[in-house]
Amino acid sequence: MVVKFSTLAGGVWIEVNALSERTGSERCFRFDNCGNAEYAFLSDLSENGDRARWYGHAYKQKDFLFA
Repeated sequence: MVVKFSTLAGGVWIEVNALSERTGSERCFRFDNCGNAEYAFLSDLSENGDRARWYGHAYKQKDFLFA
């Protein structure tokens, strides 16, 4: 999965989709010290900031391509 860095919510990695425009359904990932990923939806982070809901994810940091 290709992700690009954003300063949104203190720094997250937003998944890159085939569209040039953001739809709000993109997942924004952050990682813990062990490389485990969790995500929130871009629309939720944009609207709710620190109160956005984060979901656990099976991906590890090694599964991403960072841009």
